[in-house]
Amino acid sequence: MPPLGGMALWAAAVRNYAVTSHAALAPLGIYAGTITIGGLIERGDIHQAMLENPDMLGVSLPTLNPDELAETMWRLYSERTEAEAVVSAV
Repeated sequence: MPPLGGMALWAAAVRNYAVTSHAALAPLGIYAGTITIGGLIERGDIHQAMLENPDMLGVSLPTLNPDELAETMWRLYSERTEAEAVVSAV
């Protein structure tokens, strides 16, 4: 998906920052983490725009339930054992 290619660089930087911050801060009781979302979030602004204009990106994207994403984020935060989660719609 060429229109989204530029996101890979900053996504990698954010992931690296979260993982290294988690390792450094966990002994102090501070949690740092990240969630990588591989899909279109249902009921969001971009999802609504895609429903209104299906040719917006020129491709059909799989969707993710935001309630399930929230559960994943809550698990990361409450357990504090993992620095990251990857959620994919495919």
